[in-house]
Amino acid sequence: MARRNPLAADQSFDDLSEPNGDEAFPRISSTETPELDYLSATSESDFPQVSLSKRVGGSTSKSKAKRTRKEKQRTASSQPSSGSPLRPAQDIMNRIRHDPNFPCSDYVVGYKDRHVGIMEKAVENWSFDGVEEEEFIPLHRIEYFRRISDDRVVWHREKRIDEVFGSGKSAISEGD
Repeated sequence: MARRNPLAADQSFDDLSEPNGDEAFPRISSTETPELDYLSATSESDFPQVSLSKRVGGSTSKSKAKRTRKEKQRTASSQPSSGSPLRPAQDIMNRIRHDPNFPCSDYVVGYKDRHVGIMEKAVENWSFDGVEEEEFIPLHRIEYFRRISDDRVVWHREKRIDEVFGSGKSAISEGD
């Protein structure tokens, strides 16, 4: 038994009708079914307004806290920037180790030891080997880089000082 194609190549959906004259896809108007009024809505104002802020048996303190947090972030971001983002310790380490303008033997790294506190180690002795090494220190523990010759801190994470690339607060002082 062969099925007939309801839509021939030269027909449109408007031309579809049953052999007895009824439409194959009858159109429903909103006057016949008032519960389908939203189907004829043409703009947002035509849709019924639903308030999601009222919860049954619950409070909206979480949503208020989120709004307050977002407002604080907006006001903080509208304040003047504190310079460009601080370059990561990895970039400073690579620049000191590979740039001939920065003698590697003239720099030390200040890092946080979990048991002792702030420790220093020469850049040339810094180990990038695997985590299984006992001397391995993760880069996120680096606090500062200090030049030995003039005892000057050239990069400091918390103070956002970067005299190697000029990022962080150093970028503002250079522009003034």
